[in-house]
Amino acid sequence: MKAGTLLSGILYAKLQEQKSLYIAKKDEKKQILSCESLKYYIMYNRDNFSKRVQLLYDITNQLFDIFLSNRNNKINLSCVELIVKSIIYLVKYDEMFLRNTMPHFKNEHMLKNHSLQVAIYAVALGHALKFSEEQLLKLGIAGLLHDVGLKKIDDSIIDKESSLDETETAIVQKHVLYSIDIIKQNNIHDPYILDAIMHHHERYDGSGYPDNLTKEDMSDFASILAICDVFDAMTNSRPHRKNYSSFAALRIMIRDSEMVNRFNQKYLHISLKLL
Repeated sequence: MKAGTLLSGILYAKLQEQKSLYIAKKDEKKQILSCESLKYYIMYNRDNFSKRVQLLYDITNQLFDIFLSNRNNKINLSCVELIVKSIIYLVKYDEMFLRNTMPHFKNEHMLKNHSLQVAIYAVALGHALKFSEEQLLKLGIAGLLHDVGLKKIDDSIIDKESSLDETETAIVQKHVLYSIDIIKQNNIHDPYILDAIMHHHERYDGSGYPDNLTKEDMSDFASILAICDVFDAMTNSRPHRKNYSSFAALRIMIRDSEMVNRFNQKYLHISLKLL
């Protein structure tokens, strides 16, 4: 009997009559939530919006807790792929995936939550743009790992409640370079993933970092992560401000005089339709 099978009265009565019930050895690992069993849990909770998001949080928490405590910056890349593939599965299964999922996001300023949420936004937008399965996987991996370099930034700066000074800002901006170093240490050399991670803080008007790229120089992946990163930051509370609603955040990114020229407007309007 497959997991998730609905128990009718007759079937339940038959199970009660059994003296012993056994789990096949090949199915033992499916009983415990892990990177490997995530896809099974996601599949059988795909219509439970809060449960499916919590499953993604739980595994992402495991992934980042191990990474952050590892001196060698080792990342479980197999787990990263399984998380992203679960997101892709849900995005393709649920036509209103983002709308159904966002109410269950956590409003917590934590690397692991932000990373998962950016990956979800990115895959949803990539799917709306009709990216291939391979492109969605690479985009999702870039989204999930885009800020791993923050591990090398002192917590006193990351968690500072007031505005950063010029020196502190320069230190934080180095995280994209640290992220690339860590990604390469883990033998990820795909140019699309590396470019997206390196340039997710670039802006169309050239005001971003680290290379002051402009619209003509930014890749689709980097343009998508730039939007998703800022959008998630704006819709989550920070020590110095409350979070914006999703519509308010996108409206600011689309219309605000300081932000209107910084992002891909086509992608922003598509994102608005997904809400």
